[in-house]
Amino acid sequence: MLKTFHNCLSSIYFLLFGLLFLSACQSMVSKGLLPNPLPEQILSSTVTVNFAPDGRLWRLTPTAQAVYLDYSTDNGKTYQQPVKINRTEQKISAWPENPPALEISSSGRINVLYYADEEQNSTSFFSYSDDNGQTFSSPVLVSTQAHSAMHYMDKMLVDKNDNLYLFWHDTRHDSHHRGQIHHTGSGILSLYYSIHSASDHSQFDNHFLSAGICSCCRTATAFTAAGEPIILARMVHEDGIRDHSLIRMNAEGSWLKPQRVTYDNWAIEACPEHGPAMAIDDKNRAHLTWFTLGDKRQGIFYAQTDDFGKTVSTPLVLGNNDYIPSHPDVISLGQRVVLIWKEFDGEQTSLHAKESLDRGLTWTDKATGLTSQAKNGHPTLISDKKDIFVSWTAKDRGHQITKL
Repeated sequence: MLKTFHNCLSSIYFLLFGLLFLSACQSMVSKGLLPNPLPEQILSSTVTVNFAPDGRLWRLTPTAQAVYLDYSTDNGKTYQQPVKINRTEQKISAWPENPPALEISSSGRINVLYYADEEQNSTSFFSYSDDNGQTFSSPVLVSTQAHSAMHYMDKMLVDKNDNLYLFWHDTRHDSHHRGQIHHTGSGILSLYYSIHSASDHSQFDNHFLSAGICSCCRTATAFTAAGEPIILARMVHEDGIRDHSLIRMNAEGSWLKPQRVTYDNWAIEACPEHGPAMAIDDKNRAHLTWFTLGDKRQGIFYAQTDDFGKTVSTPLVLGNNDYIPSHPDVISLGQRVVLIWKEFDGEQTSLHAKESLDRGLTWTDKATGLTSQAKNGHPTLISDKKDIFVSWTAKDRGHQITKL
């Protein structure tokens, strides 16, 4: 049974966010509204963008049967002709909480992760290009058990040495640590990872990272200032509470015990489909945002930690709870930190932002001017190391890149 919420705000959240199980996650198709129309329709609200070291803006767009990549040299005003990633047609899968991933390494390699329905739904595939996106390698499976276990919500990081880190949700969790980790409730699985060098073209090694991961809430990933990967994940604790933890790799390459960072006490026998976001600045301050309907607080929040979660600042409320704030993102650039989220007033969705120029100590509101009266995706913050931009896709507005 779903937990009964006793106030109006909780009821509104419950109705709008659906508390969907994985089996109910379906790709939604809408017409593409991009500067260069694609030959197929675009899977709704799942455009992914990232800047390359040379300042070029790359864009990854999933359609019904293929994934396309194009780029812009004027920060998203115009794009070049798109290139098809998968030469063989596939049934592409994507939804706002499960978008494709795109990372460009320091050498210029373009790394792409996308999903297709195969023996298991939303199976993840990896491909790369070493010629500025003119051609791509044949897509390969990430999971070594793709035929029998679902794997999805992949995250990708590339370090300064072009090493590739992949993280994903995996349903083969029952075979690991049986009898050692006891988690109650539904919608729980494990987190797996793989580390790959640029010169390694073998099958991806699959390694168990952690059990007790909330199945439909995507994780957030980043590098520490020292270049160690760190994960912010909604976890299901032994008492059935779905709160967030930081999981960090140390300098020796071992994963440290998850450090719980939120104590909202949200007990629910379902998955909220509302993952957190995280940014790490150059002095190792971690900036965290998340959503909760816990007993202690409800809505979306921001907090920071300077010791990877041992101590965490008092959560800052984001948005107006009368307008259902949701899906926050965060980014840091030097002393600057920007937060963005969605609000819905009953007729239209609007993006709202806050900005800090002192590493999150003080905040001012920042207008975006972005609204939509149609279905839309999650806003994503990106940077070219000079400026900060928001990427947002809506059915009535198409894909937009806006400088903040």
